[in-house]
Amino acid sequence: MTLRLPTGEVTVLLGEQIVRGRLMDMLDPTSATAESGGRVAVRRVGAETGEGVATRRRRLEDAGDAAIVLVDRITDGLDAAGRRAVLGVLASVAARGAAVLVDDDDCVAALALADGTLRADPVRGLVLEPAEATPLLEELYRAS
Repeated sequence: MTLRLPTGEVTVLLGEQIVRGRLMDMLDPTSATAESGGRVAVRRVGAETGEGVATRRRRLEDAGDAAIVLVDRITDGLDAAGRRAVLGVLASVAARGAAVLVDDDDCVAALALADGTLRADPVRGLVLEPAEATPLLEELYRAS
């Protein structure tokens, strides 16, 4: 499977939780290449149970030197304010030139900060779309 993520942007993975999880597991950091064919640095960022907001934010900030940052359920266990505080770092990570792919159970909060989405569609497969092309946030909230 070849997947090209936009650099300098935050892309949120949408779809059923089990499908998103499988897709994130399938992404192999050692196989990432630049258009020139050379290898690129990939960082997978997640959270440990009980970690606070500051630790999670720092972990994301530290990953900003990678070309691709895979953000895997970084807000699990946080309240709404904590989720917003952690996800707020994503734009600055992308601004350094990274392609940021986010899988988060709070897809509405992540989508509010996203440039685009990668939808795991059962019919069309993986569909990369600009954030404006996604359904209303309220519909996503009800579906999650």
